[in-house]
Amino acid sequence: MRKILFLLLFFPLWCLGQDDFQLTGYVEDISTGERLIGATLVETSSGVGAVSNAYGFFSMSLPRGKQKLEVRFVGYQNNTLFVNLQQDSLIFISLDPGVSLDEVVVKASAPKETHRELSSLTYQRLNMAQIDRIPVVLGERDILKSLQYLPGVKGGRENTTTYNVRGGSADQNLILLDGVPVYNVSHVFGFFSTFNNDAIKGASFYKGGIPARYGGRLSSVLDVTMKEGNLKRNSGVFSISPISARFTLEEPIKQDTASWLFSVRRSFLDLPLLLYQNLSGLDQTYGFKFYDLNVKANWIINERNRLYVSMYTGRDRQFHRSKDEEGITDKNHYQWGNLTGVARWNKILSPRLFSNFSAYFSRYKFAIKGKSDGGSTKSLFESSSKLWDYSLKADLEYYAGKSYLSRFGGKVSHLVFKPNIIQIVNQEYDITMNDEYSKQANSIEGYQENEFQFGRLNMNAGIRFSAYFADGKKYLDWQPRLGIGLDLGNGYQLSTSYMRMTQYIHQLSNSSLGMPTDLWVASTGNVRPEVGKQVALGIERRFNSTYKAGIEAYYKTMDHVIRFQEGETFVNTNDNNWEERLLSGKGRSYGSEFFIQKEKGRLTGMVSYTLAWSERQFEEVNKGNWFPFKYDRRHDLSLLMEYDLGEKYQKQRSLSLGFTFQSGNNLSIPDTEVPGLVLPGMEEYASESLPNWFKSRRTYDNPNNFKMPAFHHLDIGYTTKLKRTERKNYTWTFSLYNVYSRMNPWYYYKRNDKVRSISVFPIIPSVSFTYKW
Repeated sequence: MRKILFLLLFFPLWCLGQDDFQLTGYVEDISTGERLIGATLVETSSGVGAVSNAYGFFSMSLPRGKQKLEVRFVGYQNNTLFVNLQQDSLIFISLDPGVSLDEVVVKASAPKETHRELSSLTYQRLNMAQIDRIPVVLGERDILKSLQYLPGVKGGRENTTTYNVRGGSADQNLILLDGVPVYNVSHVFGFFSTFNNDAIKGASFYKGGIPARYGGRLSSVLDVTMKEGNLKRNSGVFSISPISARFTLEEPIKQDTASWLFSVRRSFLDLPLLLYQNLSGLDQTYGFKFYDLNVKANWIINERNRLYVSMYTGRDRQFHRSKDEEGITDKNHYQWGNLTGVARWNKILSPRLFSNFSAYFSRYKFAIKGKSDGGSTKSLFESSSKLWDYSLKADLEYYAGKSYLSRFGGKVSHLVFKPNIIQIVNQEYDITMNDEYSKQANSIEGYQENEFQFGRLNMNAGIRFSAYFADGKKYLDWQPRLGIGLDLGNGYQLSTSYMRMTQYIHQLSNSSLGMPTDLWVASTGNVRPEVGKQVALGIERRFNSTYKAGIEAYYKTMDHVIRFQEGETFVNTNDNNWEERLLSGKGRSYGSEFFIQKEKGRLTGMVSYTLAWSERQFEEVNKGNWFPFKYDRRHDLSLLMEYDLGEKYQKQRSLSLGFTFQSGNNLSIPDTEVPGLVLPGMEEYASESLPNWFKSRRTYDNPNNFKMPAFHHLDIGYTTKLKRTERKNYTWTFSLYNVYSRMNPWYYYKRNDKVRSISVFPIIPSVSFTYKW
């Protein structure tokens, strides 16, 4: 395998054409100037194709003379243009939003799609317009919840944003915003994500065959791209739902040259609650709120250079204030949030070489603060956890010829971990506990990725190198990647992929909610990096321009996965021996995924099904035998449909439906009670009126020994859009979550030798309003 990869990586660039010229350029939205990611271009006589990259850039080798190009992008009208190549040329192609009325027949071959070597089950380009019409709870559109309709992607607890991919855990998913990792993506303890859909242009999602340019996680990559800002005119969005209000503004700083975007979202449930508490004269006030802020600016210096600067910040805050009869006031608040920033420079170094250089930082922090003020006595308690990530990154693309594209680059990073710092202050002392516990890590990464096309065979072969330094320990690793797609004719495509991934940071979690108390920690001399390998094989068929279906099988192994020791539910990093409280083991998962999709017509949608197994093994647990992972859900069936009701009275109307059926999670519930002896001096606590938990220990013979019942719910939504003018419209969206009010168990506990459950979400109606101009 290594010899084959070596030949593929460093094979001579035999495909350079002597008589060809390089046609390069950008594909953009004609009304906003927004660059379009994944637009397809094809020269009609030869069938030579290209796909625009993450910045809307493309490059293709064509012979001298007149050429006819067809340009396509989902949701836009097709564009046909003619070019007369006499030298290397740079062009800008604009597409009109809206559905193309006339089908353009390309006689040579179908336009090349993004990642033809990967199946639709492995790679998805997410359409934000479709996500906006998926029925949701409380009117909040959520890109992370929409992922859970895809095969192989399973949600955590009901209606939460955490998800698990092909048997992995939630922290094994790499989530990027404009190329910057976001370390906590949950609001309201996991019920909503940190992504404001109004500020997002699109996203790419990988769960297999992950290209070499991505690294750092074992299971999946979600690469989210923010909008750039309207270069043509002022535009914006205002939206309100039962949970929050959103406002987005885009406008040119200098028309066709520079623009900026400002987008903010804030929950408002705390405002009427505080008003009621103040009017009622209560001595206590409490509430919860969150906000998101996205800002982005870009400047086209010239046709070959462009700068981008973007920033995101978001925070959740839970607070409580009280005053007792003696006049002592207590103030407590619990907050967590992210702050990211990135500066990027796009440069066309030559007609064949495109580059992007980035400098970014990402910070995650949560803090608990308590303050008591009794006049003469005051005290302060604070606990916090922080993570900083500073990185420099370079990515280059070399378009060597008609059938070969080389991507290469690297990154250097510096990370700082400060988990669980505690400070106590009063009149007598000022103590900061564990302030000296600060782990720092450095990493160097590089990759080489090669995309080939040999007739009907498409291939992406690459390798990633990483060097990680922390706690006096050095870890080196090579991560080969390979994806192959073979066009079998008659609409059939066979695909296979292999990847090796390495993860150097770990999340210590005691829940499935993506709670802010989850701690990110570094690999150390005792805690080794996680390593994952996955192989997949699938076949897909496109029946016509409307239908396609596919099936894919995968097998995945994971080494050095971690969990708490038996009896531990949380690691207190004040103890410098916290690493010894973790167990390291293995994981494996395997299964098959199936989908059928209808892409055109008044009725569109997808049905997907997954049959999967996921297991873990630790020498110290379950006598060293394999046991099911918490999210070992055997069956997963999802249905997502949208029906266009047509236009009436200048209103565009649509009806959407989403259905999910999943096997239940696995829980560890004590099934054994071991008697104990009452310690001397503790006899008084053994009375019948008090709990006798100290007299016995409840445990279980096997981890994850309880299977929750099947989880399922049906959601429907209705959207009506009224177009007031060419540029102004407003949209009403009505939805019902859990139509038949299935009370899915959300939590289990054991009392009086009986297992009891708690359900949270009955049928929930909601409405949201959006105004765009």
